[in-house]
Amino acid sequence: MALPATVFGQDNYFFVEFKDKAGNGFSTEQPEAFLSAKAITRRSNQGIAIFEQDMPITQAYKSTISNQGIAVFESSKWFNGLIIKCTQSEAEQLKSLPFVVSVAYLAPNNYAGRRSGINDSLAIDDAPTDTLFQNEILNVKEMHSQGYLGSGILIAVLDGGFVNVDNLSAFGHLYAQSKLNYSYDFVSKTADVYQYSDHGTKVLSFMAAQLPNTYQGIAPEANYMLFVTENVPSEYRIEEYYWLIAAERADSAGVDIISTSLGYSTFDDPQMNYTQDEMDGNTTVVARAAHIASEKGIVVVASAGNEGNKSWGIIASPADIRNGLAVGSINTNFARSSFSSLGPSGDGRIKPDVVAMGSAAFLVNQSGVVAQGSGTSFSAPQVTGLLAGIWQAYPNFSASELINAVRNSSTNAVAPDDEIGFGIPSFIALNNYLESEASTQPVLVYPNPVVAQALLKVKIVNPSKTNQAKFELLEPSGKKISSNLYAVSWSNNIASIQMQHLSQGLYFLNVVFESDNKPETYKVRIVKL
Repeated sequence: MALPATVFGQDNYFFVEFKDKAGNGFSTEQPEAFLSAKAITRRSNQGIAIFEQDMPITQAYKSTISNQGIAVFESSKWFNGLIIKCTQSEAEQLKSLPFVVSVAYLAPNNYAGRRSGINDSLAIDDAPTDTLFQNEILNVKEMHSQGYLGSGILIAVLDGGFVNVDNLSAFGHLYAQSKLNYSYDFVSKTADVYQYSDHGTKVLSFMAAQLPNTYQGIAPEANYMLFVTENVPSEYRIEEYYWLIAAERADSAGVDIISTSLGYSTFDDPQMNYTQDEMDGNTTVVARAAHIASEKGIVVVASAGNEGNKSWGIIASPADIRNGLAVGSINTNFARSSFSSLGPSGDGRIKPDVVAMGSAAFLVNQSGVVAQGSGTSFSAPQVTGLLAGIWQAYPNFSASELINAVRNSSTNAVAPDDEIGFGIPSFIALNNYLESEASTQPVLVYPNPVVAQALLKVKIVNPSKTNQAKFELLEPSGKKISSNLYAVSWSNNIASIQMQHLSQGLYFLNVVFESDNKPETYKVRIVKL
């Protein structure tokens, strides 16, 4: 990529890629030297090997470049290189070094100049809701009642700034309980992430904020890492590399979920622009980084983008991730928000993967006040919080298994489309789906025997095989007492049968449904006490 003539003689930002990691002093046999115990355990639990890709770069290569008077900044182990700052002439000279593969232009000299960013304001396209609705459709109350609030799950949030998070009572528990593990601003190169943009503050609130009797985040007991990878007032490729390196740090620390409400398609320098066909999960820097993260056993949750009613129209990267979740937005009518980016991906995959409430969603702003905002930026963290709770409940499932469970148990799983993808996920549906994965029985009937005032429960373990079941209650003679049809879904797969009016004794229950286009009948002996 050629530099614009206006910046040719200045010091600009580049990425220099190395050809190998020879002599770096590390070994995959001793990963504790470069990965945390939690990162190693995540790989071990999911059967993921440790590769040379996981090891740090060769310091001798870095020193050689630094010794030439070139400013050296962040290093990337996954892409095996450095972010540097130098002139175009110096960058060209680096290409002659035997260990250098390539040098790519990332941003102009004045890129790192910071000012408070102005966030896009999206129109609210439906009537205001109440603060419980966005949690209600995800079954958050049920998840919390079972004790799943994200405890033990580490979430990395990659955004443009987290203004006042360190000062607001809504986030006070993160500090009082040592749940904020790490923070770093790549643009300003400081641990102070609490400036420049309040976008991350709002995003984080959906997951972590707590205001008694007023506002409830979905995963307040999770641990968090906060990264600023975005310089809000500008857009250059360097931000994708900051995203990459943030994901690497998160991985090394043992993060379970990366939540990102950023998207890349067009830039201030048109030569950097991507095409719609390049939203294929393989091309953009950030999509490649997200895919590597997924290969390490991390679930990447990305906002789909707010281009649905604009000329671009479709998702932006990293929402094109191959093995992660792109989240679109719906309104209170359960229809796609007009701004929510459409699919498919550049290579024809269903996108977005799922949706949550992003129209007039309730959040905690930089002043600590509950307010409303619209955007897929606000639907993505809701799904992240849901995943934190479900992974706490099912810690033995892999990232890929959880992603598949989210897709296959959501409301539109039977006929996913390019507007809302697989539909709305929920704790109850996910819970039922994951339980079915471990069950060998197609139908569960309980309690049995059933006592005088109890209801008989009938659970269709795998609703993906049918959307309707018939329950026939019979006397021992075969006389039919009752017959009812029941609509079945992942979020509603347990029926209740009244037996209080029946005398003590023996009964039979026939459960009839079609499975793989074949009728199946299960006969269960019931004892009424």
